[in-house]
Amino acid sequence: MKHLFVASTLLLMSATTAFATTAPTPVSHIPHTPTEKIHLRFSHQVAQIHKDVKVGKLTKAQAKTLLGNVEAVRKQELAFLKADNAKEVTADQAAQLNRQLDALSKTIPIK
Repeated sequence: MKHLFVASTLLLMSATTAFATTAPTPVSHIPHTPTEKIHLRFSHQVAQIHKDVKVGKLTKAQAKTLLGNVEAVRKQELAFLKADNAKEVTADQAAQLNRQLDALSKTIPIK
């Protein structure tokens, strides 16, 4: 009886270990589409603006202006999507938005 208990315990432990090792490892999401890449740039620029206000590199008024500029680019993206009735911007539209974000990033203080 004792051997049966030990054997069943070992079997249960090995089964639990087998299931535990088959779980997939979480992988961070890497943006693939132009729209995802642009959204990542939006979030990075907004985060940088907030960080610069916090450390005193920007005043709240400067941050408000810069955030308004980011919002203007975002509205342009939404206009592209609405005009094409699409979920993704085209390569030409993405290039235009990236140029606007490049110009905007030059107005944000260096990290």
